[in-house]
Amino acid sequence: MAKANFYLKNPSAIKVNAEKSKKSKETLIYLFFSYNGNRFKYSAGQTILPKDWNNETQRAKKSLSGCLELNHLLDRIEEEIKKIYRNGITQNHTLTNEYFKEKLDRQINPGSINTKGFFDYLDEFIEIQKPTKSHRTIQKYTTLKNHLTDFQKRKHYSISFEKIDSKFYEYLSAYFINDLLLLNNSSAKYIKTLKTYLNWATERGYNSNISYEKFKATEKDADIIYLTEKELFTIYEFDFSKEPHLARTRDTFCFGCFTGLRYSDIKRVTKKNIKGKEASIISEKTSDSLIIPLNDYALEILKKNDFSLPHLSNQKTNENLKEIGKKAKINDEIVLTKFRGAQELQITKPKFNFLTSHTARRTFVTLSLEKGMRPETVMAITGHKQYATFKKYIKITDKVKNIEMDHIWNKTSNLLKVI
Repeated sequence: MAKANFYLKNPSAIKVNAEKSKKSKETLIYLFFSYNGNRFKYSAGQTILPKDWNNETQRAKKSLSGCLELNHLLDRIEEEIKKIYRNGITQNHTLTNEYFKEKLDRQINPGSINTKGFFDYLDEFIEIQKPTKSHRTIQKYTTLKNHLTDFQKRKHYSISFEKIDSKFYEYLSAYFINDLLLLNNSSAKYIKTLKTYLNWATERGYNSNISYEKFKATEKDADIIYLTEKELFTIYEFDFSKEPHLARTRDTFCFGCFTGLRYSDIKRVTKKNIKGKEASIISEKTSDSLIIPLNDYALEILKKNDFSLPHLSNQKTNENLKEIGKKAKINDEIVLTKFRGAQELQITKPKFNFLTSHTARRTFVTLSLEKGMRPETVMAITGHKQYATFKKYIKITDKVKNIEMDHIWNKTSNLLKVI
């Protein structure tokens, strides 16, 4: 059941006595349209003195000059909103306040229509982020836009703010899993990125539909691939003199393993920002100031490369690392368990197949903990501020568990005494 009514912005003004009503100010006329348990409020764009308003007919009194034109406008608004409602039901549209406002504006107040839509504001969002976000973050936003554009074309689903609801979430999630064959974690990352954009659009008044807040974007901890100490030094000491491109990649990778620096930050280490056994840099990703202690192995790599480490693209680096691992015989069989929807996928390959530039940072964190470095010290070096983020890099190995158990519970530790 749908019903349209017109009220003044300040209904109580009608009840004032005649003397006061003569002095009262004009107030806006509003349409209140009730539909399917919801209510849509819309300004008619006209004002009237309360004394000239007939509350029973919900129209201007006949005594008001220009009442015919004003009442005709209100009649038209009522006719249009009912027509929009009937068409929406017939065409199976999702009826929302935003839907009614857009349609009614087009008929009653076309000059107020903002022609910018979901993708226009997404472009604006990406542009605004460029000065403060890393290249990889901007890439992530751009990839999301490309996925949404393809989804719209391939699924014949026109994306707009008012259509971002649970149905859209289900369709998009299914598209990520079934069409793009993304793993659940990758799908969750894109949903999380979409919510970041929608939060931004909502804060700026571009969007008023908050259904997206219920979208789930839960990432499960991924399997951690790291090098053991033996594997690290096998690569570090391997003779790549006949393959200088691999030697350069090896040096940059091992420097990351010995310092915990992100791959994007290693290129920022130069002779100018090294004092003694410390390197001071501004992180590209977080813009934080980092002071990195340099151990003997890190310094050796820097000196070998005249304090300017080679820096290739992530893609080329990862290709070279797999070749490096294969030549260094990093061949332990690794079984990774991943999920695509409800489907469990087990990927079994020699370890060198899983080496990437990010493996270096994970190796530093895991081996540092394994050697007894306190977590808060490791976090201070890597620049992690939240333990929840830091723990994604941690692989608690059997060796770590044994070291900790011996340290706390071994009789020789003298930490426990029978009282």
